[in-house]
Order: sequence, then structure tokens, then C-alpha cells
Amino acid sequence: MSRALHGALLLAAIAADYSENAHAGRPFTTDDASVLEAGSCQLEAWVDRSNVRTEGWVAPACNFGLGIEWQLGGARAHVDGRNAYSQSYAQGKFAFVSVADHSWGLGLVVGVQRFALREAERGWSDPYVLVPLSFQVGTEGALLHLNAGWTRDKAEARDVTPWGVAFETPVTGTPVTLLGEAFGLNAHHPMYRLGGRWNAAAKNLDLDLSWVTRPGGVRSERYVSIGLYYKFDSILH
Repeated sequence: MSRALHGALLLAAIAADYSENAHAGRPFTTDDASVLEAGSCQLEAWVDRSNVRTEGWVAPACNFGLGIEWQLGGARAHVDGRNAYSQSYAQGKFAFVSVADHSWGLGLVVGVQRFALREAERGWSDPYVLVPLSFQVGTEGALLHLNAGWTRDKAEARDVTPWGVAFETPVTGTPVTLLGEAFGLNAHHPMYRLGGRWNAAAKNLDLDLSWVTRPGGVRSERYVSIGLYYKFDSILH
């Protein structure tokens, strides 16, 4: 696997979460400073498709209590004419201050990853820590999200710094939210995302569509992402 492709997959595994009032979930890679309410669960699912690779993800999450949101995600990829499980992650997120309840928020995400297509180091490894910082911008529901963190790339035996900047703003009078994002790893050129989220597909259901690219990157780093988010209210009560 090329270093550029591996870097893109490494960052994609640090998946975004969602809360009812402060999104930064699908389709962002950048995380937000909020968690699900205690007893609630969510499901995120999406497909990333480029000219050379199609990868589908399923990522459920729940808050079982203590203010921690647990998430487990897994992906299956179609590349070079074959299908295989490609990667997975498990993480917990805690919000010291939730942007869902204040004008700003601060959180902490800790997790591990597994890259099943590696030639070596295929087990659960590559631990990561991410600090999300979120701000409400103006009075119309716009949000700015900033991320910085650390991860250990065991395949290349080095420490890496993931980062992200994301902005979302609802379109007045419509159920649509416009989205923009830049994210990357310290050793690679950034990737960019533009897209939108339809917030009223059905009760508790959002749909999203976005375009992701890395200027000058390989073909697998230019792709369309389509996904959904569904929230289960108080399913654990």
C-alpha cells in the first residue's frame, strides 16, 4: 500500500461522531465536541467511491452512561477486482463542555484501529487521541469545529498528528446544511471536502453527499461520499 493511500485510510478511520444539536457527524472526518445523550444510540453508514476503489462503512455508537459515547466502525472495500474487509476502529468520546449546551465545546476521543489489508501489523494497533474544539458562529446555527491529535502508525513506526477544520451552516428556510472541511496528517498534504446534508429525510434521519479531494493526490484520494445518519432515542432506557 502506498504511503499516500495509507495516510488517507489512517485519517478516515478516525471517524466523526454526531449529536442531536451539534452535528459534525456525517460526512465530516473532523469530530465535534459533544456526545449522545445517556441511553441513546446512533447509526452512521456511508460509501466512498473513487475511480479505483469503493469502500462501505457501518459505524454504530451508544452512550451507556458516565457521559462516554462508544463507537465501533468497520469497512469493506472493493479494489482491484476483489472484496475484502479493509479496516475498523473502536473509540470512546467524552465532552468536558458540550457545544450542544453552550456556545463552545471541548472533548476528548481515544481509540484504536485495525487495517486488515496491511501486509503486516494487521491486529488492533495504531492508537489515537483526538481533541475536538467546537464553536457556535453567529445566531443561525452555524458551527466551526477544530481538531488536533496524535496517532501511532505502527506500519511505518512513527507518530503522526491528525488535524481537521470543518464548518457547517444551515440554509435559511430549508432542511439543508452546507458543509466544508479541510483535514490531514502532519506528513501529508491536506484533503478537502465540500457537500451538504439533508436534515429532514425522515424523523431522526439525515442524508448527506460530499466530494473529497487532495490536490495533486492519487486517484483513490478523489472520491464521492454518500451516507446517512439515524438516531435511536432513549433505546437503552
